[in-house]
Amino acid sequence: MDQKEKANYLAYFNGDRGATRTPADYQRRDDASHIYHNTRDYSEWWYVDASFTNGYHVVATYHYRNFFLPGMIPTLQFFIYRPDGMRVDRYEVCDQNKISADPNYCDVRMGKSAIRDCGDHYVASMDIKGDGFELVMKNAVPPWKPGTGFNYKNEENGKVAGWVVPVPAARVEGVLRLKGETMSVQGYGYHDHNWGNYHTSETFRGWYWGRVHHERYSIDYGWVLPRDEAMPVVSPLLLARNGEIILSTDIMSARMEDFRVDEKTGQRYPVKQVFSTDVLGVRMELSITTHRVVEQMTLPRITEWEQYYMRFIAGYELFVSADGEEETIKGEMLHEYVILHPGE
Repeated sequence: MDQKEKANYLAYFNGDRGATRTPADYQRRDDASHIYHNTRDYSEWWYVDASFTNGYHVVATYHYRNFFLPGMIPTLQFFIYRPDGMRVDRYEVCDQNKISADPNYCDVRMGKSAIRDCGDHYVASMDIKGDGFELVMKNAVPPWKPGTGFNYKNEENGKVAGWVVPVPAARVEGVLRLKGETMSVQGYGYHDHNWGNYHTSETFRGWYWGRVHHERYSIDYGWVLPRDEAMPVVSPLLLARNGEIILSTDIMSARMEDFRVDEKTGQRYPVKQVFSTDVLGVRMELSITTHRVVEQMTLPRITEWEQYYMRFIAGYELFVSADGEEETIKGEMLHEYVILHPGE
């Protein structure tokens, strides 16, 4: 194994696996723009989702340069999933002259839509031909930067892929607007931020991602699969209890079970996923069982091969043992599977 390249995949903890009980490296600047002017492969996006007490879910992305489209043009998109199984989705290509992103903190404006760090809360709004939302997100868990904030970093060629989670879990209030009607909503939400200066299909073949929001516990995780199977899986994990982060690590294992073939894309996905860790006195096992496939799509062609995206609503069972306390909880969650290299 190329040890230098292996270290690039372990950039969160500077070339090795690591863990901490009290991460404190996040800065507001981490959620600002990371514009790379010297490469056409620069991409960046801000992502928001929320689950509401009325059974609705919303997922939205502010693609400043859309990683998944030819030319990486700026786009907006949101999806609203209703409890009856119906879906509403809207897309918009933005005028390059009507977008801006502050380099010091999160203040992103794209046409009539915006996401902004207001200090003690975030405001996220989206308006696509009159439909959209306006949400106020107040952190229930401190901002999280897993280690250095890089899920890949190559010092020799300068290639980086960054990920931070300014809002691991938040209490959310606001409105959804659809077809001239306004619905008040409240619940829990999440916001993360991705950027990079190369197309990550060069190094990764896909990823699983998900989050758990519970009144007592919050979990955010990634399981990022290297294209070269000799390289390590990138596995950031946050565990918070009662509003405090009790573990930030990339020491995690996973089991994927009960594979099925999606009829629309022809891709295999696991109905059952189990993620676990046992480090620094914290034991966790998260068992996920998918109930609904709410999004399945073949992504626009930007490579010689097809790429795919799938989003799921699932039930979970979470066991946590830490600091003399043990607890098991159950609930509902969102998770996703991105396939950058099918069949690898």
